[in-house]
Amino acid sequence: MNASTSEATSDLSFKVDRDHVGWLTFDRQGASVNVLTPALMQELDALLSQLESRIANGQMLALVIESGKEGAFFAGADVEAIANLSSAAQAREAASVGQRIFRRIERLRVPTIAAVDGACMGGGTELILHCDYRIASDRSSTSIGLPEVRLGILPGFGGTVKLPALVGMQNALGIILSGKPVRPARAQRIGLVDRVAPSARFRSAVSEFAAEVVSKRVQPATPQLGFAQRLLERTGPGRRIMFGAARKQAAAEVGSFYPAPYRAIDVLSSAVGLKADAAYALEATALGELAVTPESRNLVRVFRLSQAARKALPPDVTERGRPVEKMCVIGAGVMGGAIAELAAAHDIPVVLKDIEQDALDSGLRHAADLLRKAAVARVFSDEEASLKFALITGTLEYGDIEDADLVIEAVVERMAVKQQVFREAEAATGNAVLATNTSALSVDEMANGVVRPGAVLGLHFFNPVHKMPLVEVVAGPRTDAEALATGFGLILALGKTPVLVADRPGFLVNRLLAPYLNEAGFLLEEGRGVEDIDAALESFGMPMGPLRLLDEIGFDVARHASREMASSFGDRMTPSGVLDRMIDDARLGRKNGLGFHRYQDGRDRGADPTVEALFAKNSALAAGPAASASDAEEVRSRCLYGMVNEAAHALEEEVVDGPDSVDLAMVLGTGFPPFRGGLLRWADAEGIQKIHDALTEYAGALGSRFAPAPLLVRMAEQNRTFTDLN
Repeated sequence: MNASTSEATSDLSFKVDRDHVGWLTFDRQGASVNVLTPALMQELDALLSQLESRIANGQMLALVIESGKEGAFFAGADVEAIANLSSAAQAREAASVGQRIFRRIERLRVPTIAAVDGACMGGGTELILHCDYRIASDRSSTSIGLPEVRLGILPGFGGTVKLPALVGMQNALGIILSGKPVRPARAQRIGLVDRVAPSARFRSAVSEFAAEVVSKRVQPATPQLGFAQRLLERTGPGRRIMFGAARKQAAAEVGSFYPAPYRAIDVLSSAVGLKADAAYALEATALGELAVTPESRNLVRVFRLSQAARKALPPDVTERGRPVEKMCVIGAGVMGGAIAELAAAHDIPVVLKDIEQDALDSGLRHAADLLRKAAVARVFSDEEASLKFALITGTLEYGDIEDADLVIEAVVERMAVKQQVFREAEAATGNAVLATNTSALSVDEMANGVVRPGAVLGLHFFNPVHKMPLVEVVAGPRTDAEALATGFGLILALGKTPVLVADRPGFLVNRLLAPYLNEAGFLLEEGRGVEDIDAALESFGMPMGPLRLLDEIGFDVARHASREMASSFGDRMTPSGVLDRMIDDARLGRKNGLGFHRYQDGRDRGADPTVEALFAKNSALAAGPAASASDAEEVRSRCLYGMVNEAAHALEEEVVDGPDSVDLAMVLGTGFPPFRGGLLRWADAEGIQKIHDALTEYAGALGSRFAPAPLLVRMAEQNRTFTDLN
């Protein structure tokens, strides 16, 4: 492009080429992505005045809006600005300002074209919705979405107004309520973009498209609605059915815990037939109300913690890491196959090794199945899935891993076996980082016997690997900076969120889960029903109850873990007898179709009524000291307060660097309800004194496993919260 004139601000630049096409480039200084900060919006507002003047003088025939970031269009609005909103009125005004600025783009008297190359989220999507045309690249990272509901809010810069008009109400509901991004091919099918162009020549394709627009050879996309869709969207009865179905779906997916989806449906339904000004005002008011709810505050907090965790290593450590250009996974079980698939999905060549051909074949099939499912879900195309699977090599020999930069073992949870694997892997590779996926064994003990103990660290993935966002990065006392930084960098490259934890038994997540799951067993032994126990925690917001979770883990695995915890922590982790009794009854959980629930053809058929008969003779054990409280409330408090108490023990031992890390790990690693802000943020809201007093009462009636942790005792005495400890 040959520019005839150009102007620039700190984050914005503007040029007019010889064809009289203006190019407005967003390129936030000192950042890897563009974010719509209040300052950037002010710059855009000022620059639009100049553009309006140029257009009035006939200097521009069209305007292209692009990003100066390679492979990234816009990350969305500034989450820090959202967190700093102090009132509904302030949030409403912020939305109104954003709407006004974007509507200025819509009103420019020349065609406007958004050139989307890379991820376009939130406010960035609302920006392009106010353009006349949208062209997207076919880059694998290119996607368009409105994820605001995941922060407890709704699109506030005009998204609820512009999106339905562009793609139809049904498509708009799906995009806004799910928060999931749309890939370019589907975006073109539904009318969200006008054209998809090759990323290799994207800029020239944009120039060609702009020329077509100027010569009026392109018509803006319009929603292509079938008869049934028109019936639903354009008639009163149809709309009632459509919005009613949306509310039912929201209820099934989020229950009553998250107000944002319901408020979004209200705004979309109420805006039908309204003039634009009224529809924008409706959206701004709703945004104002949602932005200051406890749910949004907590969801924004979790998002900020997740972002901060990706920068948790000190700079002097991160600089020492080396890129992982090839890795090896030893152990082709479910976890090993899934880790191999994750690496291949992120374009890292990986060798999957086992000692038995049948096991290796099973691991490769599992990886292939995961890639196939990702293609069905349109994460990438069938062709891309095949190419990614080709990055996985299966082997029975160590000779094939000699050039691996990092080896991760996922073999059986026996220390001697893992130590032998590390010795063999070190001899085969020489200089590779040696990582273990152990969930509880000592990383430092595992390093005994290798020549380079500093190269050993833990990378604890959670099952299912492709879904769970957390990885515990375990630094042993001898783990060196290069190994730590390399492992940390790999986790980021794999799209996961790392939390640094010390080498202590159970690390963090499994340690805190142990008393939660164990207490469910004690409650069952006392005569509570399976459904009653699980329902009490599900009504709190947990994704599944503790007994259902034990089914998923497998009773043999859970029993082994509980015994390990008891050997490390003594009386407070002494397991109930539930798992022993279930295994004696030939039950292993979901893996053999018999657990606290019954399973058939891979589907949960509900709680097994015969289970409670195994424990009926213990029903006289009493309900504990809180008999006057509701039974569901006692179930919740005994399970959850135990987790809080163990978190206090872990903090005192410096397993993680503070309560924020506990909260993030429990949300991302266990599904602890994000709208509550994390385990310890919820504990603060519940009341430290209340938790302390209940634990003291339970300890007197039920045993020393409830004895309050010394840190919790001090906090109650000093009237302090976990927030105070950050």
